[in-house]
Amino acid sequence: MTRRYKLCVITATRAEYGLLSSVIKQIQDDPECELQLIATGTHLEPEFGLTYKEIEDDGVPITRKIPIYQGGEDAQVLTTMAAASSGIGQAIVELAPDMVVLLGDRYELLPIAGACVVLRIPIAHISGGEVSEGAYDEYIRHAVSKLSYLHFTSTEAYRDRVIQLGESPRRVFNVGDLGIANIKRLKRWTKAQLEQDLGIAIGDRLLQVTFHPTTLENDSERQFGELLAALNERPGYQIVFTRPNADSGSASINRMIDAFIADNAHRSCAFASLGYVRFLSLVSYCVAMVGNSSSGVVEVPSLQVGSINIGNRQRGRICADTVIHCSPDKDEIVAALDRVGSEAYKELVRSAANPYDSDGTAVQIVQRMKACLADYQGMHKTFYRGARDDSY
Repeated sequence: MTRRYKLCVITATRAEYGLLSSVIKQIQDDPECELQLIATGTHLEPEFGLTYKEIEDDGVPITRKIPIYQGGEDAQVLTTMAAASSGIGQAIVELAPDMVVLLGDRYELLPIAGACVVLRIPIAHISGGEVSEGAYDEYIRHAVSKLSYLHFTSTEAYRDRVIQLGESPRRVFNVGDLGIANIKRLKRWTKAQLEQDLGIAIGDRLLQVTFHPTTLENDSERQFGELLAALNERPGYQIVFTRPNADSGSASINRMIDAFIADNAHRSCAFASLGYVRFLSLVSYCVAMVGNSSSGVVEVPSLQVGSINIGNRQRGRICADTVIHCSPDKDEIVAALDRVGSEAYKELVRSAANPYDSDGTAVQIVQRMKACLADYQGMHKTFYRGARDDSY
């Protein structure tokens, strides 16, 4: 009888699940695999939209729901991390997976990865090697890579960076970006469907705005205030906000969003979570995505939509030529808003290539995990020292 590999996918946020959804489906459809799914973090919190329901609506059975979220301020983040170590660690003991799948750089991942190491469960880490110098995600991403056994990066440059960390090239694979794969796979909603579901009329000058706290800087409120001031300078734009991640400083940004909407109710609204399909569908009808989310850098160019990236949060990421970078300064942001409406920029958006473009990403990930487990001899790793090193 063919062995079934128990693959445990852990998701704590709406965006993370959206990216992981194609891998989850691939695991579900593979007769040699058994899916274990742990939903935790903001998925289980009313203020973030109880997004575990979106997982269930997709027909994905949740194996464990583990509440860990304690709040968005620094001390509360530490308590959340402690709860993740104990609560999810205990679930991993009970589920006994063959491999745990983690994506990205959220702070919840660091204690989870540590628990896996103590329990000697190998980790497959997706989206390692990337750079985002304006957030402490940068530290966490590379730390999780070192705690992981198998690596899936979205570009060859990111693969090289994981290898620089001492990881064996035999366990590091450039498979492209899951977000781009999902754009190709998912059937997006029509404008009429979105308008009915969201309760808004979608005009031809729509912006999607997502701004997360800059966790290595202490002026997120000032930066977001500059963005709001720029939006006030250009009243012809319609704005849909999605609320920030559960990072330190998110509560202040949410209050500023609410105040802006109170003064601009005729042209703005906000959602705690749109879900992945609705989000991509909405952005496809936008003039541009504005803020400091990785989605604006990685995925939005493949929708042939403009992107304005503000500040340092995504500094260091590989970007398409269509991504406009500006400082968190009102005048610079206004200039960027004017540029996205120009015919020259629109032509660039229609023709530019996305460096994250990929095909078959989820299939490659699952097949590589199975191949690794078929020959798995334990978590022993030798630090790879370069091309002349034959010890890996």
